[in-house]
Formats: sequence, C-alpha cells, structure tokens
Amino acid sequence: MNWKHIILSGAATGATLAILILLVFILPELDPGSLPVLCGGWFSLSVLSAYSVNRLWKFAEWPEVSLKILIPVAFFTSIIPLFGPIFGMPNSELITLAKVVAMGAFGGFFWSIPFAVWSSFRGGKNPSSSDE
Repeated sequence: MNWKHIILSGAATGATLAILILLVFILPELDPGSLPVLCGGWFSLSVLSAYSVNRLWKFAEWPEVSLKILIPVAFFTSIIPLFGPIFGMPNSELITLAKVVAMGAFGGFFWSIPFAVWSSFRGGKNPSSSDE
C-alpha cells in the first residue's frame, strides 16, 4: 500500500468525522445529557467515519486502507483537533463549519503520517490484507 493512499484516506476520515459530528451534535444542538453518552456517541461517530471511508474506497475500486489504520486515525482526530474547537465554536455560520471540517481533514492527515511512515518502512505491504 502506498503511503499517499494512507494520507489521503486519513484526511478523508477526518473530514468525514467532522461532518458527522456537526450533523449529529452541533447543528441540531443535541445535548447528550451525560459524559458517557457524549463519549459513546463521539467515538461511535469515529468508527462510522472510518468504516464509511473504507467502504467508499472499496466501492470506487481505489486502493483501500485497512480499518486497523483508519479507526485509530479517527479516534485521535476526534480528540486532538476536533474536541476543543467543536465545543468552543462561537457560532454556526457556514465559514465556521467549513473551518471545523478543514481542521478534521488536517487532523486526519496529521494522524495518518505515522502509519504512512510505518508502511513505507515495511515496503508498502498492507498490514492486514484480509481486513476490510
């Protein structure tokens, strides 16, 4: 697997995660009610975004990236670049929402770099070719 595919998939996962969080929590102004519900929903959206990108790549017949890579990228992206800005957003204007999606894409890009480097050192082999 090429390192470029990992980076692109990570960025797509981060952007998808940001869009899902905005659609589920921010735009409808949903109050989760408790910390366990918030964390469960937040991390469920992380898994859903990784799975969605994986399936989209498979459907488009592009080189697919393993869920063993995309799920950690989504989890780290949900915590570091998205958690703070999402809860500190000043408004729900379109430019603010676009910035959040851009931060999600950048976070996915950033967190996929270690996996891309590891894949390059391994010779580009897919760490789990039997995985979805």
